[in-house]
Order: sequence, then C-alpha cells, then structure tokens
Amino acid sequence: MARKPVKAKTKNAGVRKRTNWILYIAVIGIIFFIIVTIIGQNIRISNARAELAELENRISLENIKIDELKNVAAYAENGNFDSFSDYIERKAREEMGYVNSGEVVFINIAGH
Repeated sequence: MARKPVKAKTKNAGVRKRTNWILYIAVIGIIFFIIVTIIGQNIRISNARAELAELENRISLENIKIDELKNVAAYAENGNFDSFSDYIERKAREEMGYVNSGEVVFINIAGH
C-alpha cells in the first residue's frame, strides 16, 4: 500500500486564512461605503433638481410679471390712458371687482 504524502502544517496557513477574511471584510466594507455614498448623492441630486424646477417656475412667473409691467409702461407711453393710475384703476375694476367709495353696485340676481 502506497502512502499519500502528508502536507506539513505551517504557521503561515492560519495567518493567511485570517488575512483573507480581513481582506474580504474590508472589501465588503468599501463596497458598502460606495453604495451608501452613491445613494446619498442620488438623493441630493434629486432634491437639487426639484429645487431647480421650483426656481425656474418662480423665474417664469417673475418674467410674466415683468412683461405685464412692460405692457403697462408701453400703454402709458402711447397715451392710451390719461395716466398710469387710470390704467391701474381700470384693471382693478375689471379684474378684481374693486369699486370707488360712494359708488353703488347693482347685482343682477336674475342672471341675465
């Protein structure tokens, strides 16, 4: 009967196994850190995009207001109104339903 060769146990075998486990744990830790960082950055990016969209909406509203004020100024310069206050008064009456003090307002309840 032939004998199988027996491998000699060395002191380095246990150290290598321990080193491999430490290396595996370190790699898993680094991968976990990278994943958490990427998720955090994606959340920050989505929040920044939402804030950007809100700011763009505000800018567009302000641009609309600016355009309206430019139109008012153009009307006043063209002499379509006696004064700027006449334009403001007309807008207040037509769009907001304002009346001057002392005026009597009649409301048609018949709906005609």
